[in-house]
Amino acid sequence: MALYRYVVYDAAGRRLSRSVVAQSTEQVKRMLWDQELHVVEIRRHRRLPVLEDLLPNLVGVGRTEIIIFTRQLAAFARAGIPILDGLAVLRQQAESRPMRRALEEMMADLGAGVGLSDALARHPRVFSRLYVGMIRAAEASGELHEVLRQLALHMSREEGAVRRARSAMIYPAVVVALAVAVVGILIGFVLPAFAHLFADLGSRPPVITRVLLAVGAFCRDHAPALLVGAALVASTGITWARTPGGRERLDALVLRLPMVGTIVRYTIVERYLRTLATLARAGVPITTTLDVAADAVGNAEFRRGLQSVREATLTGEGLAVSLERTGLFPRMVVQIVRVGEETGRLETSLEEIAEHYADEVDYRLKRLIAVMEPALVISVGAIVAFIAISVIAPMYALVHAIH
Repeated sequence: MALYRYVVYDAAGRRLSRSVVAQSTEQVKRMLWDQELHVVEIRRHRRLPVLEDLLPNLVGVGRTEIIIFTRQLAAFARAGIPILDGLAVLRQQAESRPMRRALEEMMADLGAGVGLSDALARHPRVFSRLYVGMIRAAEASGELHEVLRQLALHMSREEGAVRRARSAMIYPAVVVALAVAVVGILIGFVLPAFAHLFADLGSRPPVITRVLLAVGAFCRDHAPALLVGAALVASTGITWARTPGGRERLDALVLRLPMVGTIVRYTIVERYLRTLATLARAGVPITTTLDVAADAVGNAEFRRGLQSVREATLTGEGLAVSLERTGLFPRMVVQIVRVGEETGRLETSLEEIAEHYADEVDYRLKRLIAVMEPALVISVGAIVAFIAISVIAPMYALVHAIH
């Protein structure tokens, strides 16, 4: 995709100069001809790279902006306003540059005859696989405005859960940061001052102080190598985690961690069930619903297990039976889904059980933080006490050296 500037005359004879994002000059020509405009000039605009081009992972579109976009697009679709016209309005209201650029490119794609879901899929940094999958399902069912409304509600709930998790992690993060800062100051500035005093007096500091001084000196002398090594280890780990085998092993390991694994498992269950309920309420076919919901879980082990759910459902097997066979879902989920199937209230049952697990995640997260707080305080206290002893010990040694 590139930016093109064009000059045209409209039906009233007015000269217009505009810009558009398109894949080629021919695409711009076709779009302008479809609008019955007389083309005078089309040229590609060369621009310098901006921050989001250089650092796409750092500068992106916030979830809140995507939620607002989805709600407004749902309102336009409900009012019968063409999607292309709605995107033009939303592009003018977009807060971030990446969002404006994405909407410009989507408008060019739609003008060239590309479907909305395909246009969204070309911007994976803005619209997730779940988002694209639900829009594709909405195009198949003809209920675009309802799916957009349900999608906005779904994203709002997830954003609320993420914010609660971030709020719960603020205190532990502050404690750890302060501990690191205190240890760094003591090792980097306080203890070296004692070392100079001992050198002037011709004495040796205590063993514990010498150990810490040696650690600090090693870190200072080999700082570049340590930073490069840490960067290599981090990049290697990230690369491994992005491979299919690495991602599968990492996802399986996370599910088996004490306390954290249960929270992650319940979060996945809640997301899967809520996605099923959202799509089912919007009238999306069950096979499409299962495909989209499986993509939404974000865990390789769950995604592999849910493939059998889709295959079993296609053969006419009930959802509860196929979920139970995977061994990934708690018994309560299976029982409530079975009751929903028997009573014909599956959508309501899915929403109720999803809400239950959302509350369960909040409760377990709070309990985890309640356990972490005293553990962190004790750990940080032990580290600071160790450093303090290493500072106090040379003070006594200095007194004896002076006497």
